[in-house]
Amino acid sequence: MVLLIEWKGVTQGEDFRKRSRKVAARDIELRVWLEGHVKATGCYGCTAEEGEGRSLLLKLGKIHAGQRRYIALEFMMGAMPAGIHEALWLQWQYKQPAVERIRELPLKKLGIEYSHHTELLGARCCFHVEKHLELLHTEALLAEAEAARMNSKAEEYYDKLRRQADRLLLMAARSTDMQLLKEAEALYKRLEAENLPLGRTAMR
Repeated sequence: MVLLIEWKGVTQGEDFRKRSRKVAARDIELRVWLEGHVKATGCYGCTAEEGEGRSLLLKLGKIHAGQRRYIALEFMMGAMPAGIHEALWLQWQYKQPAVERIRELPLKKLGIEYSHHTELLGARCCFHVEKHLELLHTEALLAEAEAARMNSKAEEYYDKLRRQADRLLLMAARSTDMQLLKEAEALYKRLEAENLPLGRTAMR
């Protein structure tokens, strides 16, 4: 199971150009508590720190007005009887720059429905989640490739980047999503700049 988390920076007053340069919130943290049948298996877009009482702490830095940010958490769910069961508890905390005061949002509960209907096994993932999960994967691959490049071990990552570019291009072709197309083109250009072959996929 994948949980996509999205948040946006919002400020009041002033015109848009001034607001867009302002920090809407900083020292953003998201605390996630897991029920006993839930196990975290992946985190994309940030680093998760293990806390007390089966909890995770995600330190998310700051966000500017009008900016949208995304992270994704991956979970493995244990067997449970059919029905709706509590799964996660989440709470946001951040500082408002104008007053430098910590603000905590109310605790939010997320549940998951277990079912015996086998047709759900073939259900497709929500495109919005699938898209941003692939974009987060791309960010992680680029960071890994850059780190390997500094150690003269980058070649092993170029094949991964090439496959990721192909995956983004295929998703863009199927969905006509321009953001995915731009990300795919950026990866191909990066590979081309490194004087590496692009494989069979050609951009037009």
